[in-house]
Amino acid sequence: MGNTTPRNSKWMRSYNRALILRLIRLHQPVSRVELAKKTSLTKPTISNIVNELKEEGLINERELGVSSGGRRPIMLELAASDRFVIGIDATQRKLHGVVTNIHGELLDEAWHDERFDTNEEFIDAIVALYITLNDRTKGDIIGLGVSVHGMVEAGDGVVLFAPRFHLHDIPLKHELEKRLGQHVFVENDVRTLALGELYFGEAIGIEEFFYVYAGYGIGGAYVHAGELIDGKHHIAGEIGHMRIMLDGPICSCGNRGCLEAVAGERAILNEARQLAHDLTLDDLRDSVSSNQDVQKLYERAGEYIGIATLNMIHLLNPGRILLGGPLFNYAPDVVTNIQERVAQTALTLDARQTDIRVVPWNVSQGALGAAALITNEMFGEIQ
Repeated sequence: MGNTTPRNSKWMRSYNRALILRLIRLHQPVSRVELAKKTSLTKPTISNIVNELKEEGLINERELGVSSGGRRPIMLELAASDRFVIGIDATQRKLHGVVTNIHGELLDEAWHDERFDTNEEFIDAIVALYITLNDRTKGDIIGLGVSVHGMVEAGDGVVLFAPRFHLHDIPLKHELEKRLGQHVFVENDVRTLALGELYFGEAIGIEEFFYVYAGYGIGGAYVHAGELIDGKHHIAGEIGHMRIMLDGPICSCGNRGCLEAVAGERAILNEARQLAHDLTLDDLRDSVSSNQDVQKLYERAGEYIGIATLNMIHLLNPGRILLGGPLFNYAPDVVTNIQERVAQTALTLDARQTDIRVVPWNVSQGALGAAALITNEMFGEIQ
């Protein structure tokens, strides 16, 4: 099946810790009994994890909760921390960086706007943004996560190909760790978003799902048996480069007729500019609800994404499809069209009932996902 994120005892320990921390963050103050009800974990497992998190200063116990007849439960809540994570989203030439605490809460953000055209300039841009955020942070930075558009070999942190930047073979992890003296984790942008959902979002407790991102570009990621499927050549799940139209427009990857080239917002914007030459991407998104011509362009894009989603269901048969990205936010009718296409044309009755849902999206999502890469790694290692 190709390479996957290893699922061993260390992985399960980190996953369970992330799960408990997420539930405490969402429901605090919360008791151990309530945590047991919300998970499939045993009470001894929860107690062990809670004790570890207390010793590491990640959570606190607070006043007793309300009794339901027996001894009043001790409640748990997140502890304040002076340890922080930096996440940088490198999916556009305008890099976006955030600082979060170890619980994933956004504390600060910054952008880097200067153009880069070479591998060295790309690395310089990330270093500059990291230094800006680091200088503004009072506390210890425990790691840097970088989310990159393109093909990434996550183990070595090498960006094999970033088509939007026309860059190849960037030894990003090695160079950043050497220059910053910091723990660095690098991953493909859409796989980063999928891992964020697996640990902290709509895929908690879900063994198998496919994540579809749609915005200026289109991408995908496949999680099977709780493991992110990377593939032999690190391109598993690349739905955006599924060929939809034989003689279609040229894609950023150099091929013709890819899903991204016919249904991404870059493609929609190019067509919309035939009606209004000075139209920007923000203008396009703002006009979806009021401009019928723009609505039709988004509807057609939704048809293509629906076809691709249906193909992925027939190919992989996941239990859940997650739709994330600005396209789905600004054009919610696209989501309905995708759901209806699957419900009407999937091969079997069960497949037609595939759970398809939209996940929350905002401009900080990519950088927050990058920060979570480090948080997830560090949960099992913070002492």
